[in-house]
Amino acid sequence: MAIQLTYRQESNVLMVEISGKWTAHDMHDAIGAARAEADQRELASLLVDARGVSLPGSEMTRFFAGVRWAELFHARFRAAFVTEPLLFNGFALLVARNRGANVAAFFDEAPARKWLQEG
Repeated sequence: MAIQLTYRQESNVLMVEISGKWTAHDMHDAIGAARAEADQRELASLLVDARGVSLPGSEMTRFFAGVRWAELFHARFRAAFVTEPLLFNGFALLVARNRGANVAAFFDEAPARKWLQEG
């Protein structure tokens, strides 16, 4: 897998750091791995640091990431993504939200943490 994931737990939040080349297949697998880790730790709040991931090859790659996230992380989960402005265009987030996922994106970690706490 071209995407690398690292995990740590802070209180009731699963911290996920994702880096590497964003391909549709690898992101599909990475999202599944993140869900398995959340289940193993019995956590429903995630802070995903995606600042180390590359731009996807196409908008369809973003679309499939949003679909996959919503399939595996239904509304009982709450996920804050920290990303770079250059990487983020909102499409994957919109796709996930339209399918019922409880997600938000931020460019700094502090507001992401605050949003998770408010949930």
